[in-house]
Amino acid sequence: MLRILIISIFVLNILNAHPHTYIDIYPSIKIENQKITQINFKWIMDEMTSSMLIMEFDKNINQKIDKDENEYIKNNYFLTLVEFDFYTHIKVKYKVDNFKAKIIDNKIVYNFSFLLNTPTNISNFSMKFYDTDFFVATQIKKEFITQPIPYTLADIDGDYYYGYNLTYK
Repeated sequence: MLRILIISIFVLNILNAHPHTYIDIYPSIKIENQKITQINFKWIMDEMTSSMLIMEFDKNINQKIDKDENEYIKNNYFLTLVEFDFYTHIKVKYKVDNFKAKIIDNKIVYNFSFLLNTPTNISNFSMKFYDTDFFVATQIKKEFITQPIPYTLADIDGDYYYGYNLTYK
């Protein structure tokens, strides 16, 4: 009986530990005088998450995110991700700016920027993308990085979460 209880608890924990949202991340950096001053992001949500969010976000059902809808998304959804570092882990302080949500091909797309408090050398600048709670799975592929700046993209296997490390050389 105890064995069945332990196995049941283990199985239930496994069922809870999976991503609920999948995000494709498209990063780009702004460089001035060989220093990074801004990081721009485009996030594309998966189809299932997008369909649920579109029903909530698009109040007037016009298949676009209007100004008031964008403000609602920013304040009630996007800015709450600060406690998770926006699933983007960097060693410099920044301010989040330029948030804009859109509906493109029936998917929710977020565009936003990190304005770096202190311009940072591009050499060996690293960004890591992951969620240790494993509710959000981030994905970054080489084709998502379009700038002609040398970089490496490596997988992160954190035992109970998975992510990526993007380092500019």
